[in-house]
Amino acid sequence: MEAFTGMRIRDPVHGLIVFEEGNARDELAWALLQTPEMQRLRRIRQLGVSEFVYPGATHTRFAHSVGVYHCAKMLVEILKRELGEEFDQDKADDAILAALLHDIGYGPFSHAFERAQEARGVYKKHEEWTAEIILNQHGNILPLLGERRAQRIATMLKAENPSDIYHAVFSSSFDADRLDYLQRDRLMTGTHAGHIDFDWLMDNLRVAEIPLEEEGKRVASFCFHAKAIPAAEQFLLARHTLQEQVYLHKTTRAVAAMISILFGRVAEIVKGGRGVSRATGLPARHPLIAFFQAKGNTVENYLALDDMLVYTSLDLMAQAHDSLVKELAARVRERRPYKTYCLSTEVGRDDGRRAEKARNIEKAFNKVIKAKRVVKDEVEPNIYTTIGGDTERLHKRLHVFDGGEAVEISRPDISRLIDTLSNFNNRLIRFYFASEKNRERARGL
Repeated sequence: MEAFTGMRIRDPVHGLIVFEEGNARDELAWALLQTPEMQRLRRIRQLGVSEFVYPGATHTRFAHSVGVYHCAKMLVEILKRELGEEFDQDKADDAILAALLHDIGYGPFSHAFERAQEARGVYKKHEEWTAEIILNQHGNILPLLGERRAQRIATMLKAENPSDIYHAVFSSSFDADRLDYLQRDRLMTGTHAGHIDFDWLMDNLRVAEIPLEEEGKRVASFCFHAKAIPAAEQFLLARHTLQEQVYLHKTTRAVAAMISILFGRVAEIVKGGRGVSRATGLPARHPLIAFFQAKGNTVENYLALDDMLVYTSLDLMAQAHDSLVKELAARVRERRPYKTYCLSTEVGRDDGRRAEKARNIEKAFNKVIKAKRVVKDEVEPNIYTTIGGDTERLHKRLHVFDGGEAVEISRPDISRLIDTLSNFNNRLIRFYFASEKNRERARGL
């Protein structure tokens, strides 16, 4: 085996990312990057179908994972400073490696595929797939990590609540994941959504006990010195702006919904079991068909799926005998998204008027909605909403020091700005129409 002499990666966000010679953790991380499981992430886009709106947003989960690893090492240096003699290098190394592997369980088109799995009767989040891939006895990750370390990392990545401060490196209000994607997504989409003073935030990052969801329970996590409150506000504002401009963009959401329906329809056809290839346009041994079969819930079948596989299968599915598969495949391939009808834009933000309009549309287009030619999309974003549309758990909300106590920044006497945004009714109700004629008809209801 060739000796490890150190490696370097040039990254557009962080500059030179170094894997140091003589550092066992860096050597292990480099070996993990070479595995087929990690290399697969080169074929999965970080922002799913955002390139349909922002052509530069073609960056991958592989590039993101390398960036997260780099940011995790930076956060561990903060822990060294804050914990002093209590600092545990072994736990820190586990956290850094967990940061590197945290996205390994994503499927094609990320969240759109997660939702589509419901059609096959088994819904599994990417965190669960991540743990299975890490612990796969026939995979390439487990032999490199070893049984004990692999189990520790898989447990850490699946946990809803953190167990100690090292968990905060990859899962907290200011973790390595956010440190990378907020910068990378801003750069690659070209949105320049708000300035983030990362240097000042890192310099004012501290460790404190913060509350968990369970009453009375607390855990050590990251917290900002009061001097960093203005920069912390800008950090959350930048995240909020990205959410509105990129993650919840109407065209992105429409295309993601179409792909989710496409996956779901293929799953239904496979479940039916007759004339699968003819109906879907896909060969009998195609990885999508294998995955959606009754016995297809395996790590090997899952790892065979990625964005590139789906893109290159669109031509085949566009020849399908099933009308919905045929139409959706052709529309995605040719960038002909469903047309958006946004209730906030069309009828205003009054909840009563929006609810009445939504009921009228659902009643008028009941059959078309069942046929998936009209899709309702409802999300209630706020300052803490994640990319997938779920509100963060308490330990992932940003905390600052106030008189020696760690408190959430959205408290009115800490930040009126964040308090206002966190309580602002920004509920989105959209309908996506396959037919322009039907969208115009909806306007007249």
